[in-house]
Amino acid sequence: MTDICKEIFVVSSSQSDLHSRIKLSSVLERLQDAADRHLQELGITISEMLKNHYGWMLMTIEIDCEQIPVLEEEWTVSTWSRGYKGVVWLRDYRFEGTEGALGYARSTWTLVDIHKRKILRPSALPYDIPTVTSQSSSGDMPDKVSISEAIELKTAYEFKAGYSTTDSNGHLNNARYADLCYDALTAEELEHLVWRRFRITYHREVRLNETFTLQRSDGDGSSIWFRGMNSEGFSIFEAQLVYEQQLTQ
Repeated sequence: MTDICKEIFVVSSSQSDLHSRIKLSSVLERLQDAADRHLQELGITISEMLKNHYGWMLMTIEIDCEQIPVLEEEWTVSTWSRGYKGVVWLRDYRFEGTEGALGYARSTWTLVDIHKRKILRPSALPYDIPTVTSQSSSGDMPDKVSISEAIELKTAYEFKAGYSTTDSNGHLNNARYADLCYDALTAEELEHLVWRRFRITYHREVRLNETFTLQRSDGDGSSIWFRGMNSEGFSIFEAQLVYEQQLTQ
């Protein structure tokens, strides 16, 4: 039984941004791929999960990045489960690359019945997932993102979930939310901003053809806040992008 899964990736041009750094959404995709691969090694395939109406719902993920992987860099993602608390599963990640890339992530998940859209107890999963406590971690579990009422948010644009953003669970894929946040940035921010931490909490799923309004705060020199709001006034997600400014060469 594999307690810790390691997956090796190479940053491709399609995963890179205008600065030849890997896109934040591509980091989230690779973390998701590594977690899926770990479960496959344990005999828990995605197709088997779907067949039995099981699915994993990401609640919150927090990524800290000391150095972002760059174009053509080979980087390794390690991931392991830290067990569960109540109905919440904990999964951690670490990544490092041949050119110095380095980062960590903590996440919380729930097991759901994808047909009934119901959260299931861990005991409902008919598979064994080993718990690893020996790895260093930056904390217990990531805090849910909650935007203070003192932070002013403004409408950036309206979004509609289409084919390209919907996954096998029938909803807007977790990684795509990072692209939505980046699409709300200005050209100047895209030129000078380098992300160092990304935190996001998912409140409600978004299914094919559903819409919501993406809101963002002004940058304060260190972070920008984002929120998705549906037409009924309910929050879809809340996120914080912590960054540093990079001067143009």
